[in-house]
Amino acid sequence: MNRIEAIISDLDCTLLDDEKNIDQVAQQIIKEIKDDIIIIIASARQFCRIKPYLTSLDLIDDTNYTICFNESLIINNREKQIFSDYIKENTLVAIDSFILDNKDIEWTYYLYDDRFTRDKIEDIKKFSHENVVFKIVGIASPKKIEKVKETLPKDIYDIVEVTYSESDRIEFVNKGMTKVKAIKTVLDTLGIEKENVVAIGDGDNDITKLEYVGCGIAMTNSPDAVKTKADRITKYTNNENGVGLMLKELLENQAVINVIQ
Repeated sequence: MNRIEAIISDLDCTLLDDEKNIDQVAQQIIKEIKDDIIIIIASARQFCRIKPYLTSLDLIDDTNYTICFNESLIINNREKQIFSDYIKENTLVAIDSFILDNKDIEWTYYLYDDRFTRDKIEDIKKFSHENVVFKIVGIASPKKIEKVKETLPKDIYDIVEVTYSESDRIEFVNKGMTKVKAIKTVLDTLGIEKENVVAIGDGDNDITKLEYVGCGIAMTNSPDAVKTKADRITKYTNNENGVGLMLKELLENQAVINVIQ
């Protein structure tokens, strides 16, 4: 591929191991290359839950970026907003009957630095008018989520983007928000061509991202459906420094790292 100008990485099951610890090889490499290659962390998490990892990676600066809330918020790592989109007030009201009909799912509404479960919201109209909701997450048994996936009304798909990042959850963001749109927004801001970008992920919802950039890398712990769409697959899992060892292999010919053997 062309010279790497940006690296986009997921957190969970990618840059983090199953105990939520950072890939130590990747941490060392990122600290070395961050002034030469833009590092973009992409996560469904709130920024406040990503920031401790950014601090550990020495990425709290104006030049590296984070994509939060399933692509609904893009900020630099000093929290200057580049782009945001949120679930509109009328949409929150429109999908509420579906949410209330599925009370056996634990629904959580995510704000910038706070969150509320649906059972704590007394008046959805008042709540949606007073708060900016970036995403809604429903958690239940995989069997229940599979049933919802099979029966979710078309009118829900018409007004929100629906993703299933894990077998036990369903996630809603505003209609039109996709990984490709978020990545394109960041790259346009930075003046970087997608051909010069590496993206790393592990989930079914990462497939479009991996296909969009110059080099899409699937974790070896990814489902087969993800691995078949990737340009490359890590040799090691997220529990074995898979990201770091792959980055080392990719970057050693670019003369931007000097990793201790």
